Amino acid sequence: MLSLLAMSFQGMAQNDYNLQELVQLALEENYQIQITKNQEEIAENRNTLGNAGFFPAFDIYSDQNWNIETSESNLYTGQIRKGNNVQSNQFNATAELNWTLFDGFRMFAKKDQLESLAELGKMETKYFVEQTIADLANIYYSLIKARKQLEVHQQSLNISAYRLNLEKQKQNLGKGNALFYHQAKVDYNNDSNIVLNQQMTIQTKQIQLNRIINKDPLNPLSPVEETFAPEELPGLEQLIETAMENSQDLERSKLEEMIAEANYKMEKASRYPQVSVYGNYSYSEQESELGLLESSQSHGSNFGIQVRFNLYDGGKKNTAIENAQLQKQNTRVAIDDKRASITAVLAQLVTQYNSMREQYRLLMENQKSSGKSLAIARQQFEQGAINGYEFRQTQLAHLQIQNKINELEYNLRTLQIDIYRISGTLSDNIM
Repeated sequence: MLSLLAMSFQGMAQNDYNLQELVQLALEENYQIQITKNQEEIAENRNTLGNAGFFPAFDIYSDQNWNIETSESNLYTGQIRKGNNVQSNQFNATAELNWTLFDGFRMFAKKDQLESLAELGKMETKYFVEQTIADLANIYYSLIKARKQLEVHQQSLNISAYRLNLEKQKQNLGKGNALFYHQAKVDYNNDSNIVLNQQMTIQTKQIQLNRIINKDPLNPLSPVEETFAPEELPGLEQLIETAMENSQDLERSKLEEMIAEANYKMEKASRYPQVSVYGNYSYSEQESELGLLESSQSHGSNFGIQVRFNLYDGGKKNTAIENAQLQKQNTRVAIDDKRASITAVLAQLVTQYNSMREQYRLLMENQKSSGKSLAIARQQFEQGAINGYEFRQTQLAHLQIQNKINELEYNLRTLQIDIYRISGTLSDNIM
């Protein structure tokens, strides 16, 4: 039964992808990236002189009114005027122009803010793309780890099957030990369950990858096996310098400072007078079957200059300006805090990476020794020099070292991803 499941699993994993191919698919198909790009375009569309208030507003509006009524009027002359279902209508049309010429430089600050928001939109897209790449790479490497662990567990299962078969043969020859046989059977069943669970883990990882690249959750895919050799990272000072130049978190903090600066200038603009010009042209026409006027018509224009200057508003403007200034100071402090955080996090990650890199080297040496120990133990077990329990302990020790190596490979790769992401070079290193 187990072999059939293994064959079925291997048959599903037929679409091989390397990390670069999966990243390209994600950039093309991921729904969230598409939404983020649309948000970026929305911010860019808003970045116009018109939205900043540089251009005038020009409106045209009109209305046509019809009225049907019955009326009776008694005049002072004694005359009585009556009308049944008397009709009247009126038409009005107006063209109006309003243009703010000066608003305390608010429109200039608003344009700066719109430009910063457009840049922030681009930054958000780039940030989300890199975060998606990081998520995809983490799952991709966890899938590689899971598949390697499956290979290790399958090897262990094969050894357990060999041991169980040997104990069974001894039983058939009347030379076996019932305790050793049942221990071998329990170990074989446990290893079988581990293999099944590992196959399920791999399928879960595949579903997660398919979700990011917007494919069918059951789409069979497998990572291209890569030879892993933990590379030596650039020096910490160089990484920090690169991060200060390329970090998207830091760049976003700088843009937020520029937005806060523009908002502060916009609030300060309220202390200046506002100068506007206006003008309109109107036309009106009226007809009536009953009334003092049978018809009337008028048209003309008016224009002027309006100056508005607030003298007192209860201190609300001063409060808004003061709060905007404090917000601007907060963004400056946030930039310093971000620089300090980047430095500390990079130092921590680089220290962990270098330590794990040395651990990996030592484990690779241990793997060679444990492999030789397992081969010797197998030979001694066949010769009856050691029992099944002692052989199992050697087997588990070898399995433990191989799993530690797989775990360290994954941890080293994820540390690299975090270091590249923080330093703003993830896309360059992945693609």
